[in-house]
Amino acid sequence: MKRWATMLGVLIAAISWAQGLQAGAAANKITPNKQVFLAGYAPNRPNTGGVHDDIWARAVVVQVGQERLAIVVCDLLGLLRDDVQRIRQQVKSVPPNRVMVLCTHVHSAPDTMGLWGPNPLQSGRDPDYVNFVIETAAKTVDEAASRLQPATVGFAKTTVEGVAYNYRIEQILDTEAAVMQFRSKADGKVIATLTNFACHPEVLNNDQLTADMCHWYYQVVEREAGGVAIFANGALGGMISPASDPNSTAPKGRDWARAERYGTAIAQKALEAIGKATFTDAVSLEHREATYTVTLENENFKLALAAGVLPKGASLADGKVTTESHLIRLGDAVIFTMPGEVLPNVGILLKRLLAPYGNPVFLFGIANDELGYILSLEDFYLDLYSYERSMSVGSEIGPAMVQAARQMMAQLAPRTPSVAASGEQSPVEQELEKYLGRFRPDRAGSFKATYRLVLEGAGEFYLRIADGKATLSRQGDPTEAAVTIKAPAEVFLAIINGKRDPLDAYNTGELQIQGDIGIAQYLLFVFE
Repeated sequence: MKRWATMLGVLIAAISWAQGLQAGAAANKITPNKQVFLAGYAPNRPNTGGVHDDIWARAVVVQVGQERLAIVVCDLLGLLRDDVQRIRQQVKSVPPNRVMVLCTHVHSAPDTMGLWGPNPLQSGRDPDYVNFVIETAAKTVDEAASRLQPATVGFAKTTVEGVAYNYRIEQILDTEAAVMQFRSKADGKVIATLTNFACHPEVLNNDQLTADMCHWYYQVVEREAGGVAIFANGALGGMISPASDPNSTAPKGRDWARAERYGTAIAQKALEAIGKATFTDAVSLEHREATYTVTLENENFKLALAAGVLPKGASLADGKVTTESHLIRLGDAVIFTMPGEVLPNVGILLKRLLAPYGNPVFLFGIANDELGYILSLEDFYLDLYSYERSMSVGSEIGPAMVQAARQMMAQLAPRTPSVAASGEQSPVEQELEKYLGRFRPDRAGSFKATYRLVLEGAGEFYLRIADGKATLSRQGDPTEAAVTIKAPAEVFLAIINGKRDPLDAYNTGELQIQGDIGIAQYLLFVFE
């Protein structure tokens, strides 16, 4: 009792709280102001039908302590690594190797790579437009960073059925969507919602520019939740595309109703899942990266480079391809970036490998590069994947990417989940339950308050006192807490059991308190 009183008395004069999670988001249009060649399907597809809906660069920037991470997603089929490097060079607010540049892989946006021009020997890439995309993507990251504010984050995963279909092997399909949402710590308003789901955005195939089903995903999420909606594609290769609708009477490539239905379905499932998530600002941010080089085996790509159809650069030179992957852990979640269209069986393997390191697992496809299809060595030469082979840099890229993932995982400790995986109580929960047994309802009377306990190594708990009762739960919202207490779990348990001097723990920074000190002091009265 005296130790708690001494500590809280000191804290009235001096309160220290370590900087927690911050997040900011922004979005800017990258819609061209002139006719362009559309990427995907076949060459010579100018958007003579104009613009159906705008395409975007959408970004979220996250900061934990002094570490920053940016994720910017463009409504494009893909960007080559050398263009990604140019975006990073123009970003002023985030270190270059912490800027993740993704593309939704939409097939009705401008050709930024060159392969879909008027003929096989003429590039469809407009340098002025590519420069505009680079400038806008960098600007969007910087705008998001300028809006950083104290935030909480929640993670969720769900199943989205009936949207994606594997047109190669029906049975190999990952229908899981992973969701992260950032909310303002001040008012609880949504800052950004990112959904990671694997499916080609190619319901539409006509002469109009559009973000395809992503357009409706953005509309629904931003209308119903607010903030900036971001769609990050996953392992969508060989060939994860929108499921057909046998009842549709729309002309081929113009089934706008199906695109709307699928985008809406992804948005609604994501919002439903994240609505049940626990939000916290007690997260860490860890980052690993790997750069690897493989042989460029694709003879058609070599010819395209020689003819200037594909742009030459440091990452595509001397018959070699240099690319990268990143392994990021934010709180309980883990993110792995993939430089192209990874086949679903490789994606499922990566999720299994990554599961011990985070939950949910986010697989970001077409991330920081677009090297076409990425297959396992076992699949690469199968007749079934002859098309994918023709649009891949070669047989080495799949094994090299998986090896990079394994090497980075070896540097990362398995996670300590903030929520117990089983129904059994953890030792920390057992000790906290004993603490509840020392509650004095006769002293509490009509007192009502919520205490948020952020215990490193054990997760987050909400201690609620109301109606003469004290209860403990894993579920809660930081905004409901009058007081937040943060400490390593073993330190907090030692303090409440009288085995550790709380003032000493405070002076060393192991114990931190935020909120109403008077309410914090009340714990001394209602617990023995």
